[in-house]
Amino acid sequence: DNWQIGEKCLAPCLENGKLLEGTISSIEKDKNGKSFAVVSFLESEERKILITKLCRVKASRGPWKCLIFDDGDLEKPYFPDQNLLSPAVAFKLSDNGDFIPYTINRYLRDYQREGAQFLYGHYANKRGCILGDDMGLGKTIQVISFLAAVLHKKGTREDIENNMPEFLLRTMKKESKCNPKKTFLIVAPLSVLYNWKDELDTWGYFKVSVLHGSRKDDDLSRIKQGKCEVALTTYEILRLYLNEFNSVEWSAVIVDEAHRLKNPKAQITQTMKSLKCSVRIGLTGTILQNNMKELWCVMDWAVPGLLGSRVHFKRKFSDPVEHGQRHTATKRELATGRKAMVKLARKMSGWFLRRTKVLIGDQLPKKEDRMVYCSLTEFQKAVYQAVLETEDVSLVLRAGEPCSCNSGRKRKNCCYRVNAHGETIKSLRFSYLTILQKVANHAALLQTDNTSKQQEAHIKRVCSQVFSSFPDFVQLSKDAAFETISDPKYSGKMKVLQQLLNHFRKNKDKVLLFSFSTKLLDVLEQYCMASGLDYRRLDGNTKSEDRTRIVREFNSIQEINICLVSTMAGGLGLNFVGANVVILFDPTWNPANDLQAIDRAYRIGQYKAVKVFRLISLGTVEEIMYLRQVYKQQLHCAVVGSENAKRYFEAVQGSKDHQGELFGIHNLFKLRTNGSCLTKDILE
Repeated sequence: DNWQIGEKCLAPCLENGKLLEGTISSIEKDKNGKSFAVVSFLESEERKILITKLCRVKASRGPWKCLIFDDGDLEKPYFPDQNLLSPAVAFKLSDNGDFIPYTINRYLRDYQREGAQFLYGHYANKRGCILGDDMGLGKTIQVISFLAAVLHKKGTREDIENNMPEFLLRTMKKESKCNPKKTFLIVAPLSVLYNWKDELDTWGYFKVSVLHGSRKDDDLSRIKQGKCEVALTTYEILRLYLNEFNSVEWSAVIVDEAHRLKNPKAQITQTMKSLKCSVRIGLTGTILQNNMKELWCVMDWAVPGLLGSRVHFKRKFSDPVEHGQRHTATKRELATGRKAMVKLARKMSGWFLRRTKVLIGDQLPKKEDRMVYCSLTEFQKAVYQAVLETEDVSLVLRAGEPCSCNSGRKRKNCCYRVNAHGETIKSLRFSYLTILQKVANHAALLQTDNTSKQQEAHIKRVCSQVFSSFPDFVQLSKDAAFETISDPKYSGKMKVLQQLLNHFRKNKDKVLLFSFSTKLLDVLEQYCMASGLDYRRLDGNTKSEDRTRIVREFNSIQEINICLVSTMAGGLGLNFVGANVVILFDPTWNPANDLQAIDRAYRIGQYKAVKVFRLISLGTVEEIMYLRQVYKQQLHCAVVGSENAKRYFEAVQGSKDHQGELFGIHNLFKLRTNGSCLTKDILE
């Protein structure tokens, strides 16, 4: 066969053998005399293929039309099952020819167009900004719409032609559009990196490189040669190859989950600040997760200097706002706090755009969010109390008292810096807090496999003190692996969970059961096996291809009652709309983690009402954890949502004078045994 360079052909796809349209960019022979063609495909990828495997494309109506595709077939995106939200017309972003192509615009909602316009305005003025929409409002699609506009995409055959190598365009006697080359960098966590690639491929014809894995060096050189429009990478790769990234002139850098830049001293924040690019676009639904310093840090990365120095921001904004949020704030503190909030909102308004789920409320079903307070079993109470009575915890609780040697210094800075084993007060505090969290959930978590050496020593000290009173438990743990003790008598929460799951099983509900601890997932898995439940499990060790399969099976197979999910591994980018019940077995310190988990089921595409159950162990550190979540969300509503949220707390985070009911070590290391519910007392 006489094939010519630049000729169209049909070549077999590697994955499934289907014929795909491509163009021959060169022809070469190997040492055995076999002829190969280097074929350039629609998505701008190139592959070497044996010439005998190529098929001809019959030409019709000129060289750029062919029988296998109609022009309409090549439009991107195309969702045959979706109703068009708008007429198929382009949306103009500026007078100099930048517009969102009709192929994308027909699927956008008004607020998404507004978001793309917001990004475009800052890009055109060479400035940074933050798109702070709630989870589930399509921040990814808004970014892709903006990119399609500035890269002059049409979403049609024309893009395929323009994406071809220049020498091919010359061969086809077609002019290359000599726009100045633009290259955009998107930085995202690894868990959503390939999701970005899929979305870019779905919504248009972009020349994309994924800088991750073994081919990143080749891809970097392609980017430097201007052969790529969008580069995708992770925070970690960027940190390791910062100098390489700084040798590229980026048109803009877009950072997904920009709330990761919340700590000014963290390495990742320093790296992102060292990346040379004036247009810094951040995407986050939770710019303020724990405190106002985080908001300052993220904004200072995107728009350096906008909110002044860290010290200035604390004095002018965060101190007055947080003191004004106390439920015992004076009229003056209230007024000063509100004034600071209004001023902050005004300062950020042009640079920070946030919309909430209220916008899509008509497409979401009902959601019930319930707290379920679980009493500790007698066994758990004994263990919890024993932990509080250890010498180590006593050392932690008395660390701030004056030292007994009369030096005038605090104990932790004088004679009691370390315990009898040479461990510092700070390390003891974290280790014993973790032990209390474990006991509050399930005694079986006191198993010492896969814990740090220090924690193992602490657990052994606790166990030796407690278990002498519970000989049957000691015998059980000798006879069987500790995880098999999924007997509810060792956990108040397991008793409650048992009743809930029996109820849901009868109702044929599908349950997502989240836990922060993979060890706890092991215990829950044992329980599911013993109860004969058909379940799936997804945690940090699940491979990405298995994740997709598990989600698909859970959503489509009625018999699978339950999916056990790790809060951290399953919180991102997963779509569990098959579930109508979400159980959060244990709270985390950060409200965003739990909200992300709930959003796996409560999102567009969910047609059933969703019930959320948060299990909290009564009287334990878990109540404080949940109340701190409420405190943080209240602050987020007040600062980012500019809402006058109800003021529940006396406490102010970071203030020694106003630790109130939430902060300070004495609130954490305490067991409230009188049966009263602190959460209820405060919130009601």
